[in-house]
This record gives sequence, structure tokens and C-alpha cells, in this order.
Amino acid sequence: MDALIEAWGGRPPAPRSNRVRSVRKILKLTQEEFAKELGISTYTLAKMEQQGREPGTQAGKAAFETAWKRSGLGDDANAT
Repeated sequence: MDALIEAWGGRPPAPRSNRVRSVRKILKLTQEEFAKELGISTYTLAKMEQQGREPGTQAGKAAFETAWKRSGLGDDANAT
């Protein structure tokens, strides 16, 4: 959880924040870089972050779950 707080500028993310934005911040990726990694458009990623949604396609879900584990948050049972 410390990595998550650090990624959000030393403060905990707001309760309504989402996993997609949190993972992207921890991995220190731009929206463009993370969208490419997930196989989606930058526009789609921006909308997902704004609306607190996650990828809907099987490929997108698999790519996100890999990034989630890579971020270290996947090991934190309390992370949301």
C-alpha cells in the first residue's frame, strides 16, 4: 500500500479512485504508454479512469491483470 500512497503524491488516493489509474501511476506510465500496453486507445483509457471502469475485453482484462500484479498491488489483499 505504501507504493500506492507514494504514486498518489504522498497521500492516499480518494475512496472513489480506481485500480486502473492506481496501477498506471505506480508503474509510472503515461496514459499513452499504458493504453498501448493494454491494447486500447488513449481515449478509452482516459474514460475508464474517469469512470472507474476496467477493460471489458478478454485481452484487455488479461493485460490489466498482468499490470496489476507487476505493480505490486496484486499482492495486497486490502487493495481495492
